[in-house]
Amino acid sequence: MSAQERRLSAIGEAAAGVLRTTSYHLVRAEDVAAAVRLSREGHSGRRSAVWLYNEVKSRRVLVALALHHAFAEFAERNGPQEWPSVPGSLVEARDQVTQALLLVARFHRAESFLTQQVQLGIGDIATSEKRQSAPQEPPSWPDSPLGRTASAGWAGRVLAYARHLAPVLSAAAQAVCPPPPGWAESCAEKLSDLAFDALTDDPDGPVDRQAAALGAHWYERHLIPLAGAWINDLDVAERVRDLARRSSPGTRAETDAQAGVLRSVLDTGILLHRAAGEAAELSRLLPPGGAGEPEPGSRSQCDVHGRRGLALLRYGDLEAARTSLMECLAVAENDLAARRPADAVLYAARARHNLGELLMEAGRPLEAAELIDKALSARAAGAGPGAGLSPAWRRYTVTAQAAARAAARSGKVVAGLGMAEAVVADRQARLGEPGDINVVAARVSLAETLLEAGQPIEARHLLQEARRHRAELLQPIAYWPNYDTVRLAQVELALREPATVLRLLERSPVLSEWFARHVSFRLWAEGRIAHGLATALAGDTEAARGALGELMGLLGTAPGDALPAAARRALAEVELMADDTAAAAATLAEARAGETVPGDPPGRARTLLLAARCEDARGDAAAALRHRAALAALTRDGLDPAHPLLLEGRYDEALRRFETGSFEGLDDLLAPLMDRAPLAHGRPALGEGHPLLLKAVALADRSGAVHLPRTPRQVLWEDA
Repeated sequence: MSAQERRLSAIGEAAAGVLRTTSYHLVRAEDVAAAVRLSREGHSGRRSAVWLYNEVKSRRVLVALALHHAFAEFAERNGPQEWPSVPGSLVEARDQVTQALLLVARFHRAESFLTQQVQLGIGDIATSEKRQSAPQEPPSWPDSPLGRTASAGWAGRVLAYARHLAPVLSAAAQAVCPPPPGWAESCAEKLSDLAFDALTDDPDGPVDRQAAALGAHWYERHLIPLAGAWINDLDVAERVRDLARRSSPGTRAETDAQAGVLRSVLDTGILLHRAAGEAAELSRLLPPGGAGEPEPGSRSQCDVHGRRGLALLRYGDLEAARTSLMECLAVAENDLAARRPADAVLYAARARHNLGELLMEAGRPLEAAELIDKALSARAAGAGPGAGLSPAWRRYTVTAQAAARAAARSGKVVAGLGMAEAVVADRQARLGEPGDINVVAARVSLAETLLEAGQPIEARHLLQEARRHRAELLQPIAYWPNYDTVRLAQVELALREPATVLRLLERSPVLSEWFARHVSFRLWAEGRIAHGLATALAGDTEAARGALGELMGLLGTAPGDALPAAARRALAEVELMADDTAAAAATLAEARAGETVPGDPPGRARTLLLAARCEDARGDAAAALRHRAALAALTRDGLDPAHPLLLEGRYDEALRRFETGSFEGLDDLLAPLMDRAPLAHGRPALGEGHPLLLKAVALADRSGAVHLPRTPRQVLWEDA
């Protein structure tokens, strides 16, 4: 604490003591100055009114400091001693704020004489301040709680309660959204000033209702504009659930109310971690399938297990998601199949679809494609051209979209791209609106397959458009807008635009700790990987190594998850950029240890590609050649011969030969990269502007030993 802050604190203590016993109009500055105790400054004798006014500048500051000191003493005796934790529900958050305001209301009741004195003083403007010769600029105060209290007092506002309220408001807001920097402090200052006026003007009101009213003001005036109006539905659902728990525990009323809370949480795509917990609670309340009335119980159990598994999958807890989805499949195939076979087929297809999505995230896309194909076959009935917008078609097109992604993730990029385009065309033809959110979702999946297929510029265009559309329809902190941001960052990485990646991710909520805790730890980690690679490409390899190393520590080994392997490959790539080949080799050895056959062919291809580069950097050409041979052999596991990773391996081998003075075979190595003949999806293997294509053309031109394909000169018809 600075010397000025010590003086302000001592003045506040002295002023509080005087104002507690003396009417405001009878308080003399000399009396307050005489009561100040500052023995550490060298003397403890009486101080003058001139000294006092030199410190506080006005009576408004004097009474503001007195109130600050009095409330701090009261809160220390009567308030909680620990910082509040993030509440588990919106109702708890509002109750937490009400309890914090209740302490303020009780202080007003206990110190009613003092607060009335402060109310008189906070509006008092001295005659000297009204003169034209008076200073027009406000005095400067320290940037501290005491200094801000004094500054607000000079302006006629009361911030005595802001320090008490700010952490409570911050924790309460985090139940539904991440508060931006300074938001809680700003809210606390406004609420402090409002609470002082309201409680002083209503000295006889019931303190609990006063606190509740002030809490409601904060909710309507500050929290809803920050989080969005969706929290109104959640607030109602939680209060209905709490009422049902109190009045009808264990009944259908509680079950229905719990289902309402689950819908309110899950449908926004924001609080996915909480949604999984609410689904588990609903599963506990539902009647078990196979007993009493088996069909409704079984259908409800299937539905809840499926929803819980989907929330856990998007959050990133794959093991718990697998358990829930397998339970859904078991209920469908056992309890439902005997009595309602049609429903059993539908629920089993849903479970297989979601399990296929899970296998993709687990690094097993080939198995995922098989499972999704089974679900697609089961959902094909009734989804033909004449089905219109029927539920059967909606289920089918969602699975067809997943099948396209699974094919591309397996390395079959040509087939996957064709399937993804078919889904987009079908949805747009049936929905008739390019901006429909489900057409946009299909375009996002198409962009993902375009990236896998070596068409990053086309993928960038689609993702930029889709991201704009979804940002208009969904909350900025929800799962899907941030999913789009991470995918766009991955596209910009492929185009070697690190500054764009850093700007995208650092402006997005996806990198915040709140997003990792409440929405999706998995998406947060994917964003961190992209951010680390971009940081390294921008030149700061040490910061990138530290960030990726810390992320790997959080992810652990997790053999049933592709994310740790992706983080290891990214770290190895950064270590190669930093010329630390020994560390890169060790990191790649850890990545290979967790890979399975056939597992994830593109992931294994990336590992082999980096391992070959590592051996090249170490000067072991034979080892590098073995790795590239193993990379080329992945076509036996389904990797397309024109897959960008295989083409990247061909470029690396061509570059090695060129740098060692050997030009033999350069034409054969580079020809597939520069070939502009369209593949089955209607595009060349590498899209225009792909960095690998540009590097291949540059190498071919430098070598002079490669036949460069000639393309006809294009002439603008208007100029012809």
